[in-house]
Parts: sequence; structure tokens; C-alpha cells
Amino acid sequence: MLKKIMIGLLLVSSLFGVDLIKKEAKQSAEKKYKFFSGPKSLFSFRFADKFFKYSTAYASFSLNAPRYKDDRFAIVGGLSTGDLVVERTEGELKPDFQTSFGIRKVGRFQYEPKRGVKSAGKGGTWYDGSEHNANESATFGPVKGWEYLIKWSEGRQWGNEYVNQEYWLRYIGDWMMVKVGMTELGLEDIAYGQADLRVHLTPEALGDKLHFSLGVKHRQHPVYGFDAMVLDTTWYRGAWWAFAETAFGIDDNEWRDPAHFDEDGNWFGTDLLEYRNGEWVTLDPDDGGGPFWNDDGQARGYDWLWRDADGKLFAYTDREYFLYHFPSMLEEYIGEKKKALGNQNETSLVIGVDYYHYGDNWWLHGWGNWLPVHYGHDLHAYHNAAHYGDHLDQKGKPHEFKFKDAMWHDWNDYDMGAIFGVKIQDNLGVFAEGRYLFYWERPAYDIKLGVNYQFMGF
Repeated sequence: MLKKIMIGLLLVSSLFGVDLIKKEAKQSAEKKYKFFSGPKSLFSFRFADKFFKYSTAYASFSLNAPRYKDDRFAIVGGLSTGDLVVERTEGELKPDFQTSFGIRKVGRFQYEPKRGVKSAGKGGTWYDGSEHNANESATFGPVKGWEYLIKWSEGRQWGNEYVNQEYWLRYIGDWMMVKVGMTELGLEDIAYGQADLRVHLTPEALGDKLHFSLGVKHRQHPVYGFDAMVLDTTWYRGAWWAFAETAFGIDDNEWRDPAHFDEDGNWFGTDLLEYRNGEWVTLDPDDGGGPFWNDDGQARGYDWLWRDADGKLFAYTDREYFLYHFPSMLEEYIGEKKKALGNQNETSLVIGVDYYHYGDNWWLHGWGNWLPVHYGHDLHAYHNAAHYGDHLDQKGKPHEFKFKDAMWHDWNDYDMGAIFGVKIQDNLGVFAEGRYLFYWERPAYDIKLGVNYQFMGF
């Protein structure tokens, strides 16, 4: 909530602050300054005026019809009589939506459509938060100086709610580039912050089209690459029922069927019988282990039932609980455990290459970044996750894995993208564009290609 308030304040200040800055700068320039306060104040106004010049603030809301869902039916009674009691649950129809706002000052490549207030209705369109400009992913933009993007979206897509955020500030100079930012892709479950420092070179011998860069990138991200079997070994290396009671705040209690105990209190099992083809037969072991935990098809006359924190009964046997309730509870428990570990930090070598050509009949913009070597700063940084993956590949057991201290390690993280278009003739053209990010073995990508043909008459 605090983050939303801060972003909102920044947007409001950017919307109404530029005119005020211009006015004060003009008034300040007309005054006679004493000592050094005057030129310093004038510089600060001029810098702010230049910093916000040509930036665009926007806010938007979109609403789309939901995907249709049929009603669901459940039998809640009458199984023994055949007069079934049926409960209907109407399909929940929640519309898709997206709320977006942001402020941006990002240079436009020649192949990109014009957007914003001045271009809307004149062959261009508005900024609404759904656009994915290539320059938002490309390492270098078409202009030097300061660029920035504040982009926040919240919505629902096919029943899945998400928050997407992207904030970055970039400076491109003659020989260096600095960029800091934070990205969260809610549907892809990727979130990270980064600081990128590089030197770059554009050889004149290559026509100033090819761009090379080298530097370091520091990234901060949640715990990635560790599964439930290494983050907590107690649930499968001890009394799992005791773990469940402690970790999930639930309770298991033994129950007994008196018919399965003799007068001395000794229990005995009986085979389960099935009425099939006009006679009672013992269940075939190949059909499964039966409804009880013993997994031998016998009714033993005792088991354990499970109650939640409010005392409500939700599972009648250990088998029912372990198969249908334990997995989701464990998933939530491990998720909270990951959150408690906080963000992890890595510093990586980054090598980049960009290519840009624009002509009347064809254009190509491509970029790629390769991060081959990394220094993991924290215990659960990805250098240990990579070691854990190697440990599993070598048939090692999860509970035997030994975490390593902060160190260098090599694995391949990379991102790339390309925009291509060609006009084969005046009324025929093809295009392709896409982006692919592969960090910590978590991919995120979008690809689009197609053809346009304009009929000129028959």
C-alpha cells in the first residue's frame, strides 16, 4: 500500500510540477542572485525541467468479459438411499480487468509507433500501460542522457490475479551506461531488482550499427531454485504427522472400531470384500491399497482423523489427509518459509551486444545479454541452488546437500530480443518480434510474427 501511495505522489508531482518548475526557473533567472545561491538554484530548476521534459504520465482502466464457466454439482447426501441430495455451485464469472498508471520518458526507435497526447488521433495512440515497447527491454536506447520508466499494473486474467511492476532509471553516456530498476512479473512469478554498470563501444568500422558492452550486474531476488525437500527435511525424515501438527496448527486423533478388537483389547484386521458378479470376493491387491494407510487392502479397525485449528473434522483417515490435504498445506508452508528468508543477492559479469538498422524497406533491432559467471552473496542465493541442482543430477539425496559459503559459480542466465520488419513490395510485408528472458531457470517470453497484405483493387 505504501508503495502505491509513493508512486501516486510521484505521478501527481510530475503532472503538476513541471509547469511550476518552468515558472520558478523563469522568475529566478530574472532576479539578481547574491553569493552562490542563485546559480545553484537556477541550475537545479533547469536540470529538473530538462529531466521531466517530454515525459508522459498516464492512468488507465480496462474491463473485459470473463471466460464462461459451467455450474458445478456435488452430491452431499442420500448415498445410502439413492435419493441424492445435490448441491449446485454457480460458475463464478469474474471479469478480466487491468488498472495501470505510470510515468515514462523513454526514447522512441524509428520503427516504433508514436504514442501519447500529441499523437493520439493523428495516426498514433494513447499510453495505457499495456504497451510493450522494445526499448523497455533493450539494453541501450536511441538517445543519450536520462531515461526512466515507472509502470504499475494490477489485474485479473482468466481468473488469475496479478501485479506487474517495472521501475527503472537509466543514463547513457558516450562510453558508459548505468541502469537501476526493479521488475515483477506476477503471472510468470518472477521478481528481481538490479543495478547495471557497463562500458560500451560502437565501432565506426562496422557502420555504427553494432554495439558491444561489458560490465557487472547486481541482482536481488526471492529464493529461487530450492525445493521443499532441501528447505525443510523434517517433514519427510521424521514423524510427518508430528510435523503437520506443529507446522500447520492442526490435530490428529486416533479412532477405533470396537468390532475389530477382541475382549483382551487386541486388534485384528479383516480383508475388504467386494460384491462382484453375484458373489463376495476379496479385493485384488492389484486394484490398490484400499482406503487405509496400511496399504494392504485390509480394514484394521483403527486410523487417525484430522481436525483444523477450529476443531472442524476435514479428513477421516491418514491416507485421505496425506493424499488430498497435505500437499497444498506443505506448498503454502514452504512458500512462507521462502518469504521469511528474504531477498538474495548476486553480482554477475554481463556481456552484451546490440544491433540496429533502420531503412525505408526493412529494419532490424536485436539485443542480447549473457551472464556466465556469478558471485552469490547469501546462503540461499542461486549459486547454492545451482550446486543443489548438480547434487541431484549426481543422484545425491536432498537432505545430504551441504550449503556453501559466498562464492563464485558459473551458470547461464541470459535475455534477448529482436524486432524485424520488411516491406517486400508496396502492399506486402512481414514482421517478427519477440523477447526471451531466462534467469534462474525461470523463463519469460513473448513472440509475435505475421504478414500484412493490402489489396490494391481487382
